[in-house]
Amino acid sequence: ITLLTDADTDKNADTDAVKLMTVHAAKGLEFKCVYVVGMEENLFPSSMALFDREGLEEERRVFYVAVTRAKERLWVTYANSRYRCGSLVQNDPSRFIDEIPPSRIDRSFTGTSNRGNNTHSGGGGYGNLLSGKDSKNSLDKLPSLRKLADKLAANNTKPVHTTSGDFVHDDMAGLNIGMQVEHQKFGIGKVLAMEGGVNNRMASIDFGEGHGVKKIMLNYAKLRIVRSEL
Repeated sequence: ITLLTDADTDKNADTDAVKLMTVHAAKGLEFKCVYVVGMEENLFPSSMALFDREGLEEERRVFYVAVTRAKERLWVTYANSRYRCGSLVQNDPSRFIDEIPPSRIDRSFTGTSNRGNNTHSGGGGYGNLLSGKDSKNSLDKLPSLRKLADKLAANNTKPVHTTSGDFVHDDMAGLNIGMQVEHQKFGIGKVLAMEGGVNNRMASIDFGEGHGVKKIMLNYAKLRIVRSEL
């Protein structure tokens, strides 16, 4: 009863809604459209399964379950980089994507050029769109995905910051509004606001025209304090 939600009591099976669930919870179910996210090495398959053949095969079976939940369209997405355990890591697309026949994959909306057929050789940007039929014009049929693709392509043109040679992140306990900080990806920014408790502080930092204002969790971000505005 504690875990009961409105979704469990919805009596209208035709309700237009997004259902979020784990792959294991999706067993036996089918949907017209399915998104499988986080398809990256060390995530899916898990890093704990990479050196165990039996574990890797189990991960592959789970992936098969995921993709066969889709009746019409399947999207498989991965992030080129993400924060994990407080550190920014670069990701390789999951090996399972390479095991899908290339003829079944439409990479046209990834936001980057398609450099080769192998996903690991740089063919994927943010994700891959798979469609059982008529996938060539899928973006035109789904304007929201076209907008997403354009946005991702624009993000790839943002300036790349080169960190200082002596970059060492500082203790954020002394960070205050008005200070300038350096972020390894976004560059130099100015602290505009602070919010949250002592153990869960968040800073709004303006990194200029290239990246704009970002809200950053100070417990996880690695920032170097540049100087204080008096």
